[in-house]
Amino acid sequence: MPQSGKDTVKKKSTAKTAAKSKAKTTAKAKTSAKRPAKKAGSRGSAGAGKRRASQKRRKSSKSAWWSWPVTIIMLFILTFVGLFVSKEMKNYEDFKVMRETVSFEGFYPGVSIEGVDVSGRSLNEVLTSLGDHEKNLRNQISLTLVCGSQSWKITPDDLDYQTDYVEVVSSAYQLGREGSVRERFESIRRMKQNNASYSITRGYDISLLRLITDQIADELSWDAVNATVIDFDVDTKEFTFTNESDGRYVDADQLYRDALSMIQSGVGGQTLVIAQETVEPTYYRRDLEKSFGQITEARTSTSGSNNNRINNIELALKTLNGTCIEPGETFSFNGVVGQRTKDRGYKMAGAFADGLVTEELGGGICQVSTTLFNAVVKANLEIVERQPHSRPIGYVDEGKDAAVSWPSQDFKFTNNTEHPVYLVAGMSETKNRCIISVYGQQLPDGMSIVVEAETTEVLEPEEDRYIYTSSLPTGYKELVEAAREGYRAVAYKVYLDANGDEIRREVLCYSTYAAAGAVYKVGQ
Repeated sequence: MPQSGKDTVKKKSTAKTAAKSKAKTTAKAKTSAKRPAKKAGSRGSAGAGKRRASQKRRKSSKSAWWSWPVTIIMLFILTFVGLFVSKEMKNYEDFKVMRETVSFEGFYPGVSIEGVDVSGRSLNEVLTSLGDHEKNLRNQISLTLVCGSQSWKITPDDLDYQTDYVEVVSSAYQLGREGSVRERFESIRRMKQNNASYSITRGYDISLLRLITDQIADELSWDAVNATVIDFDVDTKEFTFTNESDGRYVDADQLYRDALSMIQSGVGGQTLVIAQETVEPTYYRRDLEKSFGQITEARTSTSGSNNNRINNIELALKTLNGTCIEPGETFSFNGVVGQRTKDRGYKMAGAFADGLVTEELGGGICQVSTTLFNAVVKANLEIVERQPHSRPIGYVDEGKDAAVSWPSQDFKFTNNTEHPVYLVAGMSETKNRCIISVYGQQLPDGMSIVVEAETTEVLEPEEDRYIYTSSLPTGYKELVEAAREGYRAVAYKVYLDANGDEIRREVLCYSTYAAAGAVYKVGQ
């Protein structure tokens, strides 16, 4: 029994297993029906393995769907990185080239100075070369001026020679050396294509050359010294002269032109011999000794003068005696003779005041000024100031007098010659003549001058004039001065040759002497 129970159980298990197998078979059949038929001859087990692999792949595909986008991104990244690395490698290679280019120590390609290509040359080499050239140029400017034993050397420094070659070379060397490596490289590249030319400025101040040559010309030029009079002895009437000496002259304009021409010739170290001319004096001592002496004299009569008048005339003549008038100097009678005072020895003597005869200190010295006037005219000196008397005087003709009165009325003349003149003044031994001589260089060719005067018109006396005074009895009438005629006169300066013949004449001055009626004092 027990056996049959086991068999029953086995049968039931077998039946269950068979049922399960049948179900599986049915499911596979359904699945197989959906698939295409396998090739004949395929083994069942191989087909089953393939089916299992296919099923695993399908399961794997369904589970890794994100792998494709990741792959694409990774490829993109790898591509970008590769391109970046490639570009950076190229940039690095380019940078190496640029760095090697800008690291060059000499002048970069395309740089020229004064038309000379300096590419590849070092800074010191170019500076040395141009420095030597500048030395040669400076040497071309040097010049020596010579005159006798004297010499003057003109150097570039004297003319303030200037050059900017150091600055130009430094500027040219700095091209391509500022900024970043790339900026420097680009600058060098453009410079190589377009070239960079530099010029040097140099020169000197020719106005300084003019100053130097003018100074030298002035140093080598001086006037000739004429022989001249340095003294005159009024007693011996002898002159003392100085000797003459030659002068020298250098044409400053010509010296400058010659010096500038040599400097600009480009040949340095030349010597210029200065042309110095001799300047002869105008007056030699030997000629002055022959031509100096008494030029002329004038004399007027003092006959009839009282002692006081003679005293005054002598005092004025003594003051004038020996007076020297230098060339161009103006003589003033009042300035030299001075005020006529009692303390100076002058006395009361006859004189004119308001047309009347009166007494005053220094009366009579108008004869001295009148005599001097005639002497000066005959010496051919220039009359500056002269007035006639109010009425004619007895010791000269009308028109030949010169009145003076302190301080208003003066007589003046100017020495218009090139040499000093001296006055010799005094009275004759008998004191009846007032004599004034002028000494100096005599008139040329024996010429002499005389003064001639003539009356051109007679003026009728005016009405009588009355002076009322209490010093006379009332109604008493006393004649003070009789009526007189007046005159108009003209004086001539007449030039005579050595034979006394007239060369020419010219009007010297015009004079008017007023007419006057009788003058009476009347008691009141």
